[in-house]
Amino acid sequence: MSIGRFVFCRCSTSEMKLLPSFTQLGTTARACLEPNQCGKVLAVFSKAIYLLMDSGELFWMTTTDIPMHRRCAQISAPLPGLVTGSPFHVQDHHLTIDPDFIFEIEDALLWNAPRLDSNHVLEITELPARIHSFFCSLNYSQAKGFGNFIPHILSLAQNESINPSSESTGPILQFSQPLVLDTVCARLDHQPLRVLSNTEALIGLGAGLTPSGDDFVGGLLFALKILRTSYPTLPFADFEIPIDSYRSRTHLISFTLLKDLKDGHAIAPLHSILNGLFSGESPEKLSPYISQLTQVGHSTGWDLLAGLLTGLLVTVQSNDFISSFQMIQRLEA
Repeated sequence: MSIGRFVFCRCSTSEMKLLPSFTQLGTTARACLEPNQCGKVLAVFSKAIYLLMDSGELFWMTTTDIPMHRRCAQISAPLPGLVTGSPFHVQDHHLTIDPDFIFEIEDALLWNAPRLDSNHVLEITELPARIHSFFCSLNYSQAKGFGNFIPHILSLAQNESINPSSESTGPILQFSQPLVLDTVCARLDHQPLRVLSNTEALIGLGAGLTPSGDDFVGGLLFALKILRTSYPTLPFADFEIPIDSYRSRTHLISFTLLKDLKDGHAIAPLHSILNGLFSGESPEKLSPYISQLTQVGHSTGWDLLAGLLTGLLVTVQSNDFISSFQMIQRLEA
């Protein structure tokens, strides 16, 4: 029986157990929780439980302190002790898992990613200085993973010489550092094939649920997608990065997130950071989102941030080209 936003479940021990209902659902998670959907528990971690639909769609359960995503389904209490491979199904506004855990769906709020107001987007020629100022204002003393490369990326964007440390913490950073920095140089030099070569080498590189290489490439792809959406008249086609071949180079969860990022779907703080950059918000206003982002995973947030900056370098190396393109448009009008 249900009481308010909670539901009682009779466990295998015949004891009555109070379980929380869903409080907030991303749009994809909501679609996965329509009646008659079914699937299995794909993976169980301390901060998220990943569920795979029979249709192949993926969503996950988290607690309310984890940032939202379109695939996220939040609950208001600690995650239950589920077992990988357990079946689940949706019926009568309830999600039933294996079959001792029952969650109420009906009262959950629907979450949509924050949208950028097209009426408040900066001129693209204003973005390079804005991007540089914002990333220079961040504190990198606690940077992890690819976040350690951001100061070097900023220097390269300003055409300054760098002396990358050969004492990176661990073999993964040592191996990935030249790939990341060469990706930056290739982006600045407008050499898309070189970018493709480097990103392919980075996919699957790193430990954890989402390898650092995947997160970096994902951040880059997300920046390019939002740039194309925000400035639709500008020719960013040369910067396209196909990812279908990456499917076999990493696992299902990471590839799904990578594809989402390419399509413009990220965790909430990454949306807020990029929206704020494009609309001219102050670094102080964006600071809470940076804090939220950099706390995600062991280094996931920092890896995404490094990729985001690299993707945004399109505006730096393309500034003269963009100005010329805009002038041609005005002459043709």
